[in-house]
Amino acid sequence: MDVAKILSTVLILVFVAPDVSVAQNVNETQSYSPDYFAQFQPITARDMLSRIPGFTLQGGGNNDRGFGQANLNILINGRRPSSKSSNANDILGRITANTVERIEIVDGASLDIPGLSGQVANIITSTGKLSGNWEYVARFEEGTEPQLGEGNISVSGSRGNLEYVASLDLQQRRVTEVGEEQFFDGAGQLIEDRIEDRFSDGERPRANVNLTYAPDNDRVANLNLTGELGNSRRGSRETFEAITAAGTSGSSISDNGEDEYNYEVGGDYSFPFAKGKLKLIGLYRFENSDFNNGFQLFENGQDPFTSRFDRDVDEGELIGRGEYSWKSANTQDWQVSWEGAFNFLDSTSEFADSETPLTIDNVRVEELRTEANVTTSWALSKKINLQTSLGAEYSQLEETTGLDPARKFFRPKGFVSASYDYSDKHIFRARVEREVGQLNFNTFVSSVDLTEDITNTGNSLIVPEQFWNGEVEVERKGGGALSGTAKVFARFIEDPIDQILFLNDPNDPDDDTEGPGNLDNAFSYGVEGNMTWLLDNFGLKGGELELEGGLEFSSIEDPVTLTNRDINDTTRWRYNIQLRQDIPNSNWAWDVRFRQFKQEPFFRLDQSFEATFREPVTSARISHKNVFGLRLDVIYQNFLDNRIQQERLIFDGDRNGPLLQREFFSRQRGHRISFSISDTF
Repeated sequence: MDVAKILSTVLILVFVAPDVSVAQNVNETQSYSPDYFAQFQPITARDMLSRIPGFTLQGGGNNDRGFGQANLNILINGRRPSSKSSNANDILGRITANTVERIEIVDGASLDIPGLSGQVANIITSTGKLSGNWEYVARFEEGTEPQLGEGNISVSGSRGNLEYVASLDLQQRRVTEVGEEQFFDGAGQLIEDRIEDRFSDGERPRANVNLTYAPDNDRVANLNLTGELGNSRRGSRETFEAITAAGTSGSSISDNGEDEYNYEVGGDYSFPFAKGKLKLIGLYRFENSDFNNGFQLFENGQDPFTSRFDRDVDEGELIGRGEYSWKSANTQDWQVSWEGAFNFLDSTSEFADSETPLTIDNVRVEELRTEANVTTSWALSKKINLQTSLGAEYSQLEETTGLDPARKFFRPKGFVSASYDYSDKHIFRARVEREVGQLNFNTFVSSVDLTEDITNTGNSLIVPEQFWNGEVEVERKGGGALSGTAKVFARFIEDPIDQILFLNDPNDPDDDTEGPGNLDNAFSYGVEGNMTWLLDNFGLKGGELELEGGLEFSSIEDPVTLTNRDINDTTRWRYNIQLRQDIPNSNWAWDVRFRQFKQEPFFRLDQSFEATFREPVTSARISHKNVFGLRLDVIYQNFLDNRIQQERLIFDGDRNGPLLQREFFSRQRGHRISFSISDTF
């Protein structure tokens, strides 16, 4: 499939396709009322937002660096949610559709909220009497035990000036993949055949409570409480048979588990202060994870080989932030912000096998960070909005259990974002940003993959990546048959993280190890876009075609070959195609979806891994919106028999040396059928 041609077609359509008017309840400010969504009979605000042509959710999650760089593109009643553990789908799924008064699609550069660019959805809600929504899901897959414990419920209401939303979400996952694996020697001769049966299952119950106290329009307080438990297992059972004398025969079992609990407490309070408004934000997030990994190898005629790698991890984040906003003119908003954060990770690891005595590794990592920014937003004209931000951060990073002293950094940050309302159909946007990435503290800790026999050495001197980001976007606005966005982007990366060599003992080459570390720089660029085409005037009443995808190229100097290659695990291309229809004058609806992506290889110093998804991930859904007053969805997945393949190359010494071994597996996942029942109350 020529993904570049598909994306080029999307870009051309967004720019130049003629406007074929379709009846919509959308005004010039792109405000969507409940009447617009009535034909879809949505259950939650998430269902409503998915029906807005050309809009794509983005952002959310614990990988954002504090709150200042959070890019979640939704607002609730004009306010950014004070949560990092909840993504956009979580937040919107808790809001019952009948409490939504309207959804406004606004331009991020026109807001007085730093960091937002592109399309932003502002969900205006009105909470009064008790209401809510619920869903129950049952899934059945070939070769896998049924998933019967999945569902969610959300309740909202108000008492006086206090509004509340409470939700419980029970997530479950059970997946089985069966396939063949073959081993070849460096000359390409087959030496070993394997049959592999992989499994993955887990449960994640999650509870959330959000309280909003608003005695008047000028004073608003929010409190968000989230707690989650996690229990998961994954592993494989293999039997293998030697084809030549170079191979082996026997079997192996791997079993990897994680028991986790985490919680988050976040809140904010905004109130008038001097000539503006002051908003105070606080958040504390904590997570405990116990990892238990075991491996057993049974080779014919030999004693079993066993190995274990167990790890207990505590990690947390404490954030305090203040934002003072005011207007200096009718067309200009200002904000001064300060943020302080403390992040930590405590890890205790234990490793032992049949040939190695127990070794214990204790690592604690701490980061203290503070930043300040001045942001201004103003309308230069009726068509041009501009937002600029200038600031800097100071941080101190230390592995307190090591011998290296704390390292201190001062980094400038900021952005310039602009939008130009070119016509009633098109709006242009541009953004340039200086960004500091959030470092994954697990890179400080040594780890072992027992199944693949791979060790990563922790790096106490690793530093966060830094970025120069630039993008130009055009949006074809709603109100016609075709809407969407197309974006061209580029990113220059300083201190990119890749696999590097550690010379533990310069006099002993066998003592060299590898793990994550920083290289000098890297670069990436590409295009991405989305398009929604309403098909009423093309013979499919109530039909929509949604196309979303991206194409990215990257370059980094390989530390082994000293030649340029793609950044490890970069997604070279991706697409998501959905065709759906709400059949007019009926309660029936259907959709089909095709999704696929191409991942670039992951390179270690002496190995490479390349995974390929041979067929698209597919699903087909049939919905009835009134089965005894309930909504019923039946979903059939993987009807094109998606298969994942992976090639692993192992070299002598490093990747400059001769090829020692090639491994290739191909695994098939079974067909799956799901039943979903949902309703509001």
